[in-house]
Amino acid sequence: MRHPALAAVIAAATLVTVSAQTPAPASQTQSSQLTFRSATNLVEVDVVVQDGDGRFVPGLTADDLVVLEDGRPQAIQQFYLVNNQSTSVAGPDELLPSIDVDPRGHRLFVFLFDLGHLGVESLLRSKVGVERFINTQFRKGDFGGIFAEGEMHRDRITSDKLSLLAGLHAVQPAVETRETRLQGFREYPQIPSEADAVRIDLGDDRLAESLATDLCQPGTATAEECRAEGGIGETARRITRKARNYIRDARIATGQTVAQLQLVAANLATIPGRKTVIFISDGFFIEESRAEVEQIAAMAARGGTAIYSVYGRGSSVIGGRAMPDVTTSRPTLSSTFDTSDDGPQILTAGTGGFVIRNLNDISRAINLVARDTSTYYVLGYSPTNAVMDGKVRKIEVKARTGSLHVRARNSYLASPLPPRQPLRYDGGGGQ
Repeated sequence: MRHPALAAVIAAATLVTVSAQTPAPASQTQSSQLTFRSATNLVEVDVVVQDGDGRFVPGLTADDLVVLEDGRPQAIQQFYLVNNQSTSVAGPDELLPSIDVDPRGHRLFVFLFDLGHLGVESLLRSKVGVERFINTQFRKGDFGGIFAEGEMHRDRITSDKLSLLAGLHAVQPAVETRETRLQGFREYPQIPSEADAVRIDLGDDRLAESLATDLCQPGTATAEECRAEGGIGETARRITRKARNYIRDARIATGQTVAQLQLVAANLATIPGRKTVIFISDGFFIEESRAEVEQIAAMAARGGTAIYSVYGRGSSVIGGRAMPDVTTSRPTLSSTFDTSDDGPQILTAGTGGFVIRNLNDISRAINLVARDTSTYYVLGYSPTNAVMDGKVRKIEVKARTGSLHVRARNSYLASPLPPRQPLRYDGGGGQ
């Protein structure tokens, strides 16, 4: 893996496909360059409004919504609809009536593979789904990037479908993943959960001794192994070592994931308009990184990036029945070994995306994301607190009509926007 600091330098220089050394032809520049007007202190919020049946509600105006920052009402100064729907995006039951496409909108997808937390099966399933999406749904006017192992493929956002597929095919499983780290919990001496490992790492010796006592109880399946390994005292010591080793490795893996999210969010902020990060993961250890993840979500929101978390591990059977293939706000794949759902939830809630679990067909999950990011309202306001002080501020967007459901980012980082670089096509895109 490339060191995060080095990756940051490279990505800052080359993430966007605009370069003084490789200018776009005049014919391309005129037809494909997108221009935006946005004051550096203007806060833009992407808003999805749905009715009681989950259908997008067209035809709204700024007067239909209320926006609050840290609980204080804000005057909406900019409001428009972006619609990039196409008959090729989803099934007939997921389409909207045709609406003129706003030129300020484009679709930009970054597929961020969290390799340190994706099992081999999860990664393979995810790659199949992403490839199907690129082949069938990525179209002319779209941009994308493949991010794995700390770097963007070829260090660029591209409109070239073949380049995206090449980047996808280059993604390989990591040697060590969350799955392999948790495997040790199932081996003697067993640790019931990650939460127990955290307590033991923090010095809860009584818990380690209690677990050892249970394993060494006469008549249990592990009693003989306990005796052979040296009894309760030695078993407790082994449990403590195992817990501490796991937490150490989990911290390292989470640090890499956080650094990658931060790198992507910071560099996407240099691109105008909405950006969509599809964070493909099986969840990550967040016990000591919660504030940092919240900060990254706020930074991404300020830069116009929405994060959608897709679990690569597919559906699960719980209580003798298969869980439905739906998006959900509640974790349904958790087991006694898994306490990692908070991180993806924080990222999505903070940026206006959502979490998708229990889908074996990852291409369907990505289609749900594409549909959501293809039609939305954009509202803009100049905060009554005009000081860009670098703090996280809470946002709440509500509909004046109580029957409507509004989804929008719930915070942003009060900081000036970086200089913007418009996108230019460098390939054929889709059909």
